[in-house]
Amino acid sequence: MKIKADHWIIHAFALLHAGVALLCAALDMRDSLLLTALTMTLAGIICFRAKLTVEITVTSLILVNIVGFVLGNAGAMAKLDAIPAFWRPALTTFAVTEIIGWALYAFAHRLTPYGAAAYERDQSWYRNAGWLVAAVALIFAIRVYTDLNYSGNVILENSGVMILLIFTTLVSLVFMMNFALQMQRETSAQRTRRHQAEFRYMNLKNQVNPHFLFNSLNVLDSIVQEGTREEASAYIHKMAAIYRYLMKLEGKQLVPLADELAFARNYRDLLLIRFSEGLITEDHIGENIPKGYIVPCTLQILLENIVKHNAIGPDNPLVAEISTDGKVVRVSNNIIPKQTAPSSSGIGLQYVRNQYRDIAGEEILIDSTETRFSVTVPILEEPE
Repeated sequence: MKIKADHWIIHAFALLHAGVALLCAALDMRDSLLLTALTMTLAGIICFRAKLTVEITVTSLILVNIVGFVLGNAGAMAKLDAIPAFWRPALTTFAVTEIIGWALYAFAHRLTPYGAAAYERDQSWYRNAGWLVAAVALIFAIRVYTDLNYSGNVILENSGVMILLIFTTLVSLVFMMNFALQMQRETSAQRTRRHQAEFRYMNLKNQVNPHFLFNSLNVLDSIVQEGTREEASAYIHKMAAIYRYLMKLEGKQLVPLADELAFARNYRDLLLIRFSEGLITEDHIGENIPKGYIVPCTLQILLENIVKHNAIGPDNPLVAEISTDGKVVRVSNNIIPKQTAPSSSGIGLQYVRNQYRDIAGEEILIDSTETRFSVTVPILEEPE
């Protein structure tokens, strides 16, 4: 709905510009100040609705007035003999307003993902409103001065003035480009910080996951009751190794593949004890572990997803495989649908995807068919 509203605003201001031009022509009076006010109002509304900062809005006001002045006077100087003289100012003003409105709309909404972040961060419309007032006053002062001393044709034919207009336009464009790049960097940094916060949350969740702890303690109780002392001791040591690894991850973006694989194997062993019938794991990596790094908890999350989203039973075993070609690690499984599909937020896979994008600019590959599901993650180089 907001996009359609912006469209109607542009059309309405174009018609309003044309109406003012016609009225001023009928009354034989200058229309420049009124049209300048309307143009700045249109630009301000578009920038405000796009949540751009005051700095970029002020620059936009300067640019649209320069462009509007040049295009408007160029249209007035054009030979449009087919159009009655009375209607020419209105039609050229309408066309120029549409061009300016749509160009600014496209530019503003191109910046919206970055400008909105700055707008929400420091509420610059309220804290820096003085700059906006000063810009409007300056533009009006220049417009009044030129109306009193020059005609549009004289200004366009004055090489010194044209050089000044071109210089001002270039400076404004450079400022806008610099602003866009700066906001893009800030937004990227904010996204990275958010994903890092999600990473810390995931680690904390893994450390205190009540379901994992409850199931592990149930299995341990069963081993104590029915198994041997050695089996119980081995199980406790694997649990301790898992939690010790999770606690060591604080602040780490990447970990050696060998460490992550050892952690995943401990987690896998606990799953094999818990699902003693119906779960098979195939580790094709063995002891020849490639050198490289991986996002923490990646393999554990993928193994957890496998047992969470598939039925496990002795009649139709669930097979989870881990393999590598030296450049990627692949975790795959056959699909055995549960009778009641578990609710899933997808946060695990999304976490892995976001971490690889933010840390290394790499993508993970998810391949899903009716019978198999696999996730391939890249092995990364040593962090600097």
